[in-house]
Amino acid sequence: MNYKFKAYRHNQPIHFHFNRRVKVGILGGSFNPAHEGHLHVSFIAKKQLNLNEIWWLVTPQNRLKQDNISDTYFQRLKETKKLVSKYTFIKVLDYEYQFDLNYSYKSLFFLKNRSRTTKFVWIMGSDNIKNFPKWIRPNDIVKIFPIAVIERPSYSQNIFNSFGAKILGNRLMSKRRLSKQKTPCWSYIKDKLNYLSSSKIRKILNQTHS
Repeated sequence: MNYKFKAYRHNQPIHFHFNRRVKVGILGGSFNPAHEGHLHVSFIAKKQLNLNEIWWLVTPQNRLKQDNISDTYFQRLKETKKLVSKYTFIKVLDYEYQFDLNYSYKSLFFLKNRSRTTKFVWIMGSDNIKNFPKWIRPNDIVKIFPIAVIERPSYSQNIFNSFGAKILGNRLMSKRRLSKQKTPCWSYIKDKLNYLSSSKIRKILNQTHS
């Protein structure tokens, strides 16, 4: 077993105990790198959905992105943990690496099957709706947990009529009870916008180092 992974695993806090009566938001992504925009989305979701915790699932590789980033996994994991270290409600998880959960539907099924009492909400930015039909088994994803779509800059004008939004199912106007609703369902959350993105940060870093 990789030593770095083993050491990280043994530092995991109480969120490994699934059967707690809490409401948890799940935010998956490459976190390449993790940044203030991810924190912004988490703060909004916690406030608007009345969540107890937000779990960040750091994925080894995103099949919809061309860059192979699997070899940077532990570095991304380390930097992500550092970013959220002072926010105790955010937990950084390595489940997708540990259990070889290479698709989102597998990760969500894993969490659902491990928990009896925890109420989960899947969190995604509105920028994901366009490509959502390209995800593996999107029609199964929407049946696992309710989904909260957080408004992101430049991705909010036409999503309600998009094919991705239709897959999401019944759009609910009530947000705070979303975790208790029957799937497939989703809610759209508007709040202050944050214009940071991982791609912008990588572009700036590349320009700096060139």
